[in-house]
Amino acid sequence: MNTNLGLLLCRRFVTKVKTVDPQEIKNFADMANDWWNLSGMCGPLHTLNNCRIPWIQHRLIDSGVIQPHANPSAPLTGLSILDVGCGGGILSEGLSRLGCNVTGLDAGEDVIEIAKLHAESQNLPNLRYLNATIQDHAAANKEKYDVVVSSEVLEHVTEKEDFVKHCVGCVKPGGSILMTTPNKTWLSWFHMIIVFEHVFRILPKGTHRYEMFIHIDELKEILKKENCETVHTSGILYCPVNNRWYMNKNENPTYLIHVVKRP
Repeated sequence: MNTNLGLLLCRRFVTKVKTVDPQEIKNFADMANDWWNLSGMCGPLHTLNNCRIPWIQHRLIDSGVIQPHANPSAPLTGLSILDVGCGGGILSEGLSRLGCNVTGLDAGEDVIEIAKLHAESQNLPNLRYLNATIQDHAAANKEKYDVVVSSEVLEHVTEKEDFVKHCVGCVKPGGSILMTTPNKTWLSWFHMIIVFEHVFRILPKGTHRYEMFIHIDELKEILKKENCETVHTSGILYCPVNNRWYMNKNENPTYLIHVVKRP
């Protein structure tokens, strides 16, 4: 795996325009053309879809948002989904292929342009991309979406409570928010920093900062304050040997959390 993968998981999305790091935006601009190279530095993000997209679908079934007997080729038809921190659109495209209307949101202008170009080549009329922050988007799109997703973004956000607040603000009452991020535990520290950055050097040193991780209990409390109920949590682990992700039940080293916004 190319060591620049860490930049794909960097601080690409924060809630206030003045706190967006211009250098991080430049990093994405420099690498934008590699987002859709399946064997390149973004390969692990593509294989992550093999876990996170079925997880999202199953969670929406279990929570009654969609029916289990829905059209198998387009089970999310009729839903509106906001993908916060979408980057080049790997998750956004995957979700749109299931029939829902997807809005991909990112602060990086160059990666959004790459995402738009790739979507055009794939004939996905139910997918659109916007170059904006979640703060600005939430101000004009209150309670608009059925679902908000944000995958591998929160660990790079400085104002986490504000970020979560605006994500929740975009969801309709009764809607779902689904997030993935490293847990703030010794196992996550060892896996994400020691193993990935120092032992195997899969990621460049400094890609992750432990102090920026958020423990799952802390995130639950933030979400609870925003009138959300946690309905499911699980964990996910990446194996660099075979470029695969594996689900687990112990919420480590990275956790997936599904909450529902109370009416």
